[in-house]
Amino acid sequence: MDEDRSLRRVSLKGGLTLLEAARISGFPIGTECGGVGKCTRCRAIPLALGDGDRLGPHPPSWLPPPNAAERRQLSPEELEAGWRLACQLKVEGDLAALAPHPSDKVGRKSIDTSIPLLLDPWAERVAFCPEPAGDEDTISAIRRGLREMSQSGRLKEHPRLEGEIVSRLNEAVRGNQEASVVSFTITEGEVVDVEAGDTSKQVYGAVIDIGTTNICGYLVHLINGSLLAEAVRPNSQRAWGGDLMARVHSASQRERGGKEALDELTSAVREDVDRILGDLLQQARVRRRDVISLIFVGNSVMHHLFFGLPVESFGVAPYVPLKDEGVGFSPADLGLRLPPSARAHFLPLFAGFVGADALGVALALDLGREELKKPLLALDLGTNVELLLACPDGNLWCTSTPAGPAFEGGEIRCGMSSVPGAISEIDIDGEHLEIRTIEGSPPAGICGTGLIEVAGCLLDLGVLEHSGRILPAEESPAGVPESVRRRIVEKDGSRRFILEEAGRSASGSPIFLDQWDVRKLQSAKAAVRAGANLLLREAGVEWEELETVFLAGAFGTYLRPGRAVQIGLIPPLLEDRVRVVHNAAGTGGRLALLSREKLAQGVELKAKVRNVELAGRPEFQDAFVQAIPFPELCSDKTDLR
Repeated sequence: MDEDRSLRRVSLKGGLTLLEAARISGFPIGTECGGVGKCTRCRAIPLALGDGDRLGPHPPSWLPPPNAAERRQLSPEELEAGWRLACQLKVEGDLAALAPHPSDKVGRKSIDTSIPLLLDPWAERVAFCPEPAGDEDTISAIRRGLREMSQSGRLKEHPRLEGEIVSRLNEAVRGNQEASVVSFTITEGEVVDVEAGDTSKQVYGAVIDIGTTNICGYLVHLINGSLLAEAVRPNSQRAWGGDLMARVHSASQRERGGKEALDELTSAVREDVDRILGDLLQQARVRRRDVISLIFVGNSVMHHLFFGLPVESFGVAPYVPLKDEGVGFSPADLGLRLPPSARAHFLPLFAGFVGADALGVALALDLGREELKKPLLALDLGTNVELLLACPDGNLWCTSTPAGPAFEGGEIRCGMSSVPGAISEIDIDGEHLEIRTIEGSPPAGICGTGLIEVAGCLLDLGVLEHSGRILPAEESPAGVPESVRRRIVEKDGSRRFILEEAGRSASGSPIFLDQWDVRKLQSAKAAVRAGANLLLREAGVEWEELETVFLAGAFGTYLRPGRAVQIGLIPPLLEDRVRVVHNAAGTGGRLALLSREKLAQGVELKAKVRNVELAGRPEFQDAFVQAIPFPELCSDKTDLR
């Protein structure tokens, strides 16, 4: 699949691979496998450099021949065209490389703005005009004014006014003699900033969701809770591997030259967050100094890497985080370009690999509510899947399972994020396939939802067996149209189902599903189903007892519940109880940003959660194997709503 590419010159020294050299040069190339030659995400075309940096022939004649990993992962046509694996190409010298751009567009991960808000933010800005009485000086008048506002209910509590703020307050008043209005930024009962003039309406907060694959940001007006802007960027840590364990392994090693990879991973994610903030502020035309509060959510490994904490404990059982409580901090102290007065909270981690993103989901879906009549199950689907089960007895159960990046289009031959052009739905209409893409753009690839859709459609046709085997054209059922049979081809020793020919795709390359992709989907859905089965069993709950199954995370709004049933992600009896939600982790973060009560609920939820550790349990492996085949369903009973 043709991808957006950029040309950069890199210098390879001391036996560095092209992947390592690109990372050091500030142009990281993505990889799913962590740079061990087991994927094609880091493929690149090396180009020779002539005089004056002019490009010479490719591939350069002095390059070593492809090694075994490259011959295994790249087709003969790709090798002939000059493609190499950046993680395997180890030479010394200067060259240019044509590689997929690390800032590929990613789709929006919208939050749900329909949930009623408790508007009582823990950070606010108030303005008033101090009027000294009698012999009272200005500072005393301000202290009295703050006390009176708290007594009248305009402020929730009497804020502390002390230290450096008093000095700055004197300066603000002296420099604003004509209009003696001053504005105070008050965070959790303390005055943290002061400025002349009335800026009480210019007050904003941000929610940052640090995902393994993508980082999402949301800018919120703290006066009315409205969503002003949203932005998404790929997590630059993908240069160290597409999954959590690859990054845990990288961060636990010492890089060549003696620099800790942990420091590099931490710097990468902090720079990503700062860029996200810049994107948000540019969209809404907001000053950085007017962002006064932030909420962070993310899985446990992302939490540790953001704070620069060692992650070795995630590499061995029992996978205990070094810190799991909620963290209050100053973003400026971590290098984010915000004023020192801005304050942030990273929500608590539930346990192990069940992080603050899962807590955000619990807040968004109100899983801790007391009036619960039937159990609720929430699946936050992504590279790492968190599962939450709320029970009427007040218990909140959780677990997690690594599904791999397939649900987000990763490790799929023609995979991509949920952006315009991604195939998101497919149906058969007589002789023809009806392929629908996001925003109706020309087909460019397959997103995670599209992967499930295509598999479901092929199951309907009988072209895909329940074992997961794609049938050759000659073995397809009698009723399969000839136009569909012609889409089944053999290429490079693998069977493919062609969705769009090269001449009709936006990429200029054919878009297809092959046997590799099907196996990746089966592995991902089996991990989720097995994890859910064991979680329910541990809590003593049967599937049919569930009132609702929430599907959150990577799928956004595109997944049709009927397709989730077809592939066996959930049992058929629950099809009409499935509710697909937006980025519930980000939604919960917005609630915590706008409400002291919701922020406090995070601590309460953590205290009541019961974690089920799946790693190392033989019954999980058994359940996983049993869940790999696609279920045998009657297609005419499958509602794809």
